[in-house]
Amino acid sequence: MKPRGVSFRIANRFPFRRARGVLAPLVAIGNHDFCPWANRYVYWLKQPIGWFVVAAAAAALTAVFLEPQVWTIFGSLVAVMVLGVVWPWVAMRGTTAEIAFDCRRCREGDRRQVRLIVHNRWPWPLWGLAAENGFFLRPADEENRPVAALARVPGWSRSEFVFEFRPDARGVYPHEMPELATGFPFGIWRAAKTISVERELLVWPRTTTLTAIPSLGGDIADVIGMLFDRPGHEGDVIGVRPFRHGDRLRSIHWAQTARRDALIVTERQAAARRLVVVAVDVAAFANSGSRIKPPTHESLETAIRVAASIAREFHAHHAQVRFVIGDVDLLLSPGADGLHRLLDALARFRAEPELIRPPLGFGRQALAVVLTNSQRRSEWEHGVGTRGALRLVLIDDEGDSRNRTHSWHSRRHNVWISIDTDADPAQQLRHQWERLCHDSLAK
Repeated sequence: MKPRGVSFRIANRFPFRRARGVLAPLVAIGNHDFCPWANRYVYWLKQPIGWFVVAAAAAALTAVFLEPQVWTIFGSLVAVMVLGVVWPWVAMRGTTAEIAFDCRRCREGDRRQVRLIVHNRWPWPLWGLAAENGFFLRPADEENRPVAALARVPGWSRSEFVFEFRPDARGVYPHEMPELATGFPFGIWRAAKTISVERELLVWPRTTTLTAIPSLGGDIADVIGMLFDRPGHEGDVIGVRPFRHGDRLRSIHWAQTARRDALIVTERQAAARRLVVVAVDVAAFANSGSRIKPPTHESLETAIRVAASIAREFHAHHAQVRFVIGDVDLLLSPGADGLHRLLDALARFRAEPELIRPPLGFGRQALAVVLTNSQRRSEWEHGVGTRGALRLVLIDDEGDSRNRTHSWHSRRHNVWISIDTDADPAQQLRHQWERLCHDSLAK
C-alpha cells in the first residue's frame, strides 16, 4: 500500500505544475499596465464624483438623442455634484486647526493624549470633520487613515478635542503635515486644510530591560574599566579646585567655599572605560532591490530595538558606548543626557538607500557588538576592517532554527545572540542575554 500512495502523490504533482506553468504567463499579462498614460484618467473613476460625472454625461446624451425628460436627471446629478464640492470647500475656508501632544517624548506602544483645537469662523456648525495624515505609516498607494473623527463643531466657536493616540512605530510624529478633511454632505469630494503642529512627538524605539552585562575574559573590569587618579566624576575625591563654568552644583565644596569666599568644587577619580561599539549593519536588512523599506521593516526595527537595549545596558554600567547606524555615529556621554540623545537620534533615523554602507573598523581596543544577519555573518567574522573583539547578534526572519541553535553554541565564531523575528524578540533577547551573562561569569 505504501508504494501506491507514493506513486499517486507523485503522479498528481505534474498536472498542478503544468497548470501553474500555463497560468503564470496569463497572470503576468493580466497584471501588466499596457496604458500607463491613462492612469490619471482612471484615477477619477476611483473617486465617487467620477461616477457622477459619467452618469451626468450619459444622462445628457440620452436627453439630447432619446428623451428630453432625462434633463431632469441630468440637472439633479449636476446639483448634487455642485453641492457636494462647494460645501466642503466653503467649510474649509472658514476653519483653522492646530494640534499638540501632551509630552515631548515617549516609547513605542505608549498611550499619549493629543489635543486638537478647531476654530470655526462660520455662523453655522460643521459636520463630518476628520484629522488625517502623519499618524500612521502607510504605503504610497494606501488611502488616508483618520486618527480622529469629529461629529460636530459649533458655529463661531473654538472647540478643543482630546483623543488618545498610541504610536506603533518609532519616529517623529506627525510624519507629514496632518490635515483636517471633510466630505460632508455626500462624500463625493474631499476638501482638506493643513493643521498646524504646535509640538512634535519623538517616539523612541521599544527597549528590553536587561539586568547585567557579560564579563570578557572572566573580568568584569574589561568592560566597566578601572578607576585611576585623574580628574573625573567617579570614585573618591582626589582634590579641590576653583569653580569653572559648566561644573555641577553637586560638586561644590561648601566648607571651602565659605572659607575662601569663592566657589570651590571637588574633583573625583576618573574611570578608564573600555570602548564598546554597538553597530547596526543596515546593509544586512536591505531588500533585494537595494532599497530599505520605511521604518515598518520588521527585521531592521527589531535590530534597532535590540541594539538600543544593549547600548542602554552597557551605558548604565558606566561603559564608554559608541553607537553606529547608517550616518549616525554617536559617542554617548555619561548620564541620562547621553542616552536620551541616542534615543532621539534613533527616533529620527530613516534607512535611506544611500545610507547603506559596508562594514567599517571600530578600533583595535574596542569591543564591537554588531547586529547583522546570518548571510553577512561570515563577512564580519573574516575581520572586514575590525581589529578589536567582535561579538555578533544575528537578526533573522527565515525561521531556520537549526542555524540559530548552531549559532547559540558556536561561541568561537563570535556569535552572542540569535533572534528570530517570527517569535517574541524581547523575550528571546532577555533569555539569551541572561544565559550569556551567567555563562561568562561561570567560566
